[in-house]
Amino acid sequence: MTNKSKNSKITLVDFEEKMSLKKAASFLEAAATKLKEEGSFSLTHGEQTYEVAPSSNVEFEVKLEKRDNKYELEFELEWVEGQDDSGLEIS
Repeated sequence: MTNKSKNSKITLVDFEEKMSLKKAASFLEAAATKLKEEGSFSLTHGEQTYEVAPSSNVEFEVKLEKRDNKYELEFELEWVEGQDDSGLEIS
């Protein structure tokens, strides 16, 4: 029996594919448009579909790395489920 700690990480999708820059940019653009307009999007990999619905307040990270002649650019969004921007209220 394996004990999972409260903070264990589960990878839901792990996808990597060579494609044209235009196709990759279109994928990012579609995800960004859905997030901006609807606040979520569906991600389907194989037979599994996941709803990606970040909180209204997210942590955004951009990382650019170079190793020899190879570059890697990563965009990352992090959020805590159910943690929306509560804002300031006066009653």
